[in-house]
Amino acid sequence: MKSSLLTLMLCAAGLATGQAAAQTGTQSAGQIGHRMPGMNMTTQPAKPTTASPAVKALKLMQGWVSAAPPGAEELSAYVVLSNPGKVALTLTGVSTPAAGSAMLMTTTRDAARRESMQMTAAMKIPAGGTLKILPGQAHLMLRQFGRQPQPGENVAVTLRFSDGSARTLTLPVRKLP
Repeated sequence: MKSSLLTLMLCAAGLATGQAAAQTGTQSAGQIGHRMPGMNMTTQPAKPTTASPAVKALKLMQGWVSAAPPGAEELSAYVVLSNPGKVALTLTGVSTPAAGSAMLMTTTRDAARRESMQMTAAMKIPAGGTLKILPGQAHLMLRQFGRQPQPGENVAVTLRFSDGSARTLTLPVRKLP
């Protein structure tokens, strides 16, 4: 019920969600984020964009948004994307109507095995290869929620690519084991 309510609220607001958006590669015109020079976060409502044939061919092997304790200011989303095509793709940005800002992040470890996170401008999806955005490696950071999504609900996440196209995926919110 909560999942349906969130989806209904997003649809009522005119935002692209669900399977139709994932299949058509549409991007919501109401997705708003923040812009910093050289960073991949939106500043203005995004213009409607369709996915190129190469982006449409991407296969979502797995994906979810990690639930967080009440009051958390950030959530992480994870995806594994398979590129069956003959052309490499470059993921350059992320947005969601559920959060005020979203960004691509990588996780690095220093010689002492301490982890740190860094925003990155792009992530490559090789031709015939896979991009794994998974815990301990990378994540899509979602910040500034009006209302924090709960386990069992879905979040529409739009991925933007260097060819100018976009693809919206619907990811479930779930607790990590």
